Parts: sequence; C-alpha cells; structure tokens
Amino acid sequence: MSYDGIAAGQSFGRLRVLDEAEPYVWRGQVAHRRWICVCACGSQTEVRNDSLSRGVTRSCGCLRDDETRERARLHGGRAGGRRSPEYNAWEGMIRRSRAPVCRRWRPDIGRGFEAFLADMGPRPSPAHRLVRRDASRPYSPANCRWAADVPRQGVPRRVITYRGRQMTLKAAASAAGVGYALLCKRLERGWPERRALSG
Repeated sequence: MSYDGIAAGQSFGRLRVLDEAEPYVWRGQVAHRRWICVCACGSQTEVRNDSLSRGVTRSCGCLRDDETRERARLHGGRAGGRRSPEYNAWEGMIRRSRAPVCRRWRPDIGRGFEAFLADMGPRPSPAHRLVRRDASRPYSPANCRWAADVPRQGVPRRVITYRGRQMTLKAAASAAGVGYALLCKRLERGWPERRALSG
C-alpha cells in the first residue's frame, strides 16, 4: 500500500522501504503510519511516515555516526572521545607557536587540520613530535617532519651580548626594549642575537 507517496520498494537516503509496520495508535485512531526499512548497511529499522517523507530520517543511524566521525576527522581529530596526537600537534602549531604557518594548514584560509593530516600522516610513535627542518622558515609540508627523541631547544644561554657587552637575558631584553619572554622565544627558534634583540 502507499501513503503520502510512500510505497514498498522506494528509497529515502540510505533506507529502502520493505513493508508497512504496525502504526502508532492514539485513543483508538491511527496517529502515524510506520514503515519497515532496510538500511544500506544491512540493518532494519522502523520509521514514521512523516520522517521518511520529509527526509528527517535517512538511515538506521549509521549515516549520523559516519558524518560525526568525518567531522571529527576533519575538524577535531578525535579518537575515542579524545583529541588525537596529530590534532594536538596541529593545534599547538596554530595556537601556541608564533612562527608563521602556510596557508594550506591554516583553518581560516586553508583546509586546516584535514590538509595537515594528509601532508604529514599519522604520528609514527609517541616519541615523535612535529619539528621544522629550518627554524627560520614557516611551518609547511616541505619544512616539517615527525622527529623522534629530538630534545627541545629551550633557551640556549642565560648570557647574551648586547652592544658589545655581556649581560643576562633579562638585562639585555630591558636594555633593548624587548619583552623577556619574546626574547627567549626568538632565541629558542634560532634567531641570531642581533635580530632577536631588535624591537
């Protein structure tokens, strides 16, 4: 039989209508008709007439799960409800690093995490971290790699030469009018002392 243009054999999204199911009955009257449907994944489900006709229900639930997984892969890199190490590396690069990032990996003008994951692939092991081959160049597919057991550079020294005088980093930062934290970051990234102390 057919109701509201729905009949056995029709398809709605991933669902194909097999037969009419027992209707919802309210106070002795049929409130909603229901249909037995088979999903493309092989599961069977019962769907209300109006949900099928309006496109509200398009699968047994597997479509929603697939879309959620895909959104997580593209935008959150989540696995088991937690962010993946690849996503953490990408987010740290975008949000915490002051170094420039190529357009392709930026979420505002590029493809963001999706492109980063496609270019860099999964992190090989927990010992690996994202590093730049050349600290003076931006984060990009050509300049980044997963490296294992690479020590963090940190601030390479506590004394620096400014205008021919040896002084502590704090004193040099103050004399040059550069923030101490900014000076440390610049030195961590391999900036030459003279450039690091420029305003």
